[in-house]
Amino acid sequence: MKNRPQNILNQNTAYYKEIYKQIDQKLLDLLDTPVIRTYHIGSTAVESAYTSGIIDILVFVNRLHEITTLDEKRLNLLGFYRLHHPYKKKCVFAQFDNLKTLNERIRLHVVEQNSKKSRDYLDGHALIAKNTIPYNQFKQNLNESLTLKQYEDEKSSWFRKSLSV
Repeated sequence: MKNRPQNILNQNTAYYKEIYKQIDQKLLDLLDTPVIRTYHIGSTAVESAYTSGIIDILVFVNRLHEITTLDEKRLNLLGFYRLHHPYKKKCVFAQFDNLKTLNERIRLHVVEQNSKKSRDYLDGHALIAKNTIPYNQFKQNLNESLTLKQYEDEKSSWFRKSLSV
């Protein structure tokens, strides 16, 4: 089982922002793209937040079923591969450092524009940006031996609890 990536203090916001801009342009330049807009979200977008270095990009489409097989193939050509998990009301694509280790570099979270899921993502990002210290404390207190799935589940739970307050 794959262990979670190591968290470091984000002091490379400009670097991550530049990569985000390049991916944003590529997504918007796809022929007949269903992509309406994108946002750089998560800890790589927030200076001094603890980050695993995975660049999270929120991708808005009108309807999820617009991400067709053709769009998936186009994303494959850009190095993004769909993650097939039981996601609710979103599609997730990842770009990996290589196809042996499958360590993620960039993650696309494709959601419908103006949906509850899109608002939750934007609210979650605002939570990190405005409350970096509690977020960092949460991440520092996570058990080092958690698998990637356990780590992601813990993060999701923290966001749900923090956003419901």
